[in-house]
Amino acid sequence: MSPRDLASYNSPEMTVKPPSSRVGLTDLAWIFLRIGLASFSLAALGETKTWVTRKRKWFTDDEYMQGLALAQLLPGAPTVNLSSYLGFRLRGLPGAIAATVSFLVPCFLLMLVLSHLYLRYGEVRAVSGLFRGLGALVVGLVLNTLLNLWKSGVRTPFHGLMALAGFALVFWLKLGIIRILLIAGAASLAVTLLGSRLPAVSRLNTSWGALLGLSPDPHHGPDGMPQGAAPRPTGEQASICSQQPLPLSWRKIAALLGWLGLIVAVDLALIRLRPDFLAMGASFLRIGALTFGSGYAMLPFIQDTVVTQFGWLTDQQFAVALALSLITPGPVTIIGAFIGYKVGGPLGALAGVVNMYFPAWALTAIVAAPYAKAGRVPGARQVIGGIVAAFIGTLMVVLIRLCVGTIVDMPALAMAAAAFLLQRFAKRVDTVWIVLGGAIISLVVFR
Repeated sequence: MSPRDLASYNSPEMTVKPPSSRVGLTDLAWIFLRIGLASFSLAALGETKTWVTRKRKWFTDDEYMQGLALAQLLPGAPTVNLSSYLGFRLRGLPGAIAATVSFLVPCFLLMLVLSHLYLRYGEVRAVSGLFRGLGALVVGLVLNTLLNLWKSGVRTPFHGLMALAGFALVFWLKLGIIRILLIAGAASLAVTLLGSRLPAVSRLNTSWGALLGLSPDPHHGPDGMPQGAAPRPTGEQASICSQQPLPLSWRKIAALLGWLGLIVAVDLALIRLRPDFLAMGASFLRIGALTFGSGYAMLPFIQDTVVTQFGWLTDQQFAVALALSLITPGPVTIIGAFIGYKVGGPLGALAGVVNMYFPAWALTAIVAAPYAKAGRVPGARQVIGGIVAAFIGTLMVVLIRLCVGTIVDMPALAMAAAAFLLQRFAKRVDTVWIVLGGAIISLVVFR
């Protein structure tokens, strides 16, 4: 197929629109609120994928995986970055606000209550039991997430090699996530460029289906299109995301930057009202903007700031705050709410969370549209696919480490297995009920 034919094939005129091409902000907020209620740690990635690709069909698997790659490349917590990107792709800046805020509301409110109980009464009963039980439950949910992401993101021999490389680079060589993603991006670019010249390299980007003889041409996918081309959209495959125009005009870019600048100005004006808010806000803004590699990579910098530099928390209080952040849904960096509450009550908690997540959120909004446009180019799609596969490999290391620290007895193993089986095979059971049921069981079994 010639480049002209391929360009025609991928043109907007060839796209079949779904029944509705616009997502309401209320519906968007409601779905991400439900995701936030049921998402612990990296299990949020699987929960989000289920809702936006299978249940709502807002995104295709490819569109979701491209968003996942960007979320990992940016600083801050990947789960929050992903929510911001998906919301922006559907409804622009209002969508990014609705998705991110709704995703963070459940963990923020719960952390606010737990912070008050601990700081008011000196202890939070049953935290230890909840931590053990929900920690085991998270293992099962993350395992299911890993399997779903593997199915969507490891579709060629090259993807398999990248996943194994990502695992090895973290597990044995202890490399940071940025180095891993740079290595994966360079390798993917090399294979993409050499694939058109070397048949042996080209076969690395052949789908598993083609290798098994399920498609007519070993250099084409099951639908007959060249590897890397966007799949032919049908009424069932087309997504709402694919119908949204990308805000790439100078006027829209200027408007976006203007709104982001206004938000920054309002935030700075508010935190300047109190010296401790200004110190905390400035510190969290810096950490959120410069720390790459997931929310866990931010913890040492947060601890150094709040314990060593300013003395807002003792080492014991920071350990309790970390434990509370682990037993609440959402990202581990919701620990910023505990710190903010300790510094200045509910307003301090809000200031801590806003400044922790704003830098990556704003950066996501700025790069989302040009990144999505680049993702429509077959070569760029292949490079992004290699990066996603390497990231999936690193999740295997996360799962192993979770198991080592969590699955220490038969009740914990049973909790993890039950969560995995329910989420994977009981399709009618929503994850939020699995989490709530696991919390109740934890209070009884792990007292």
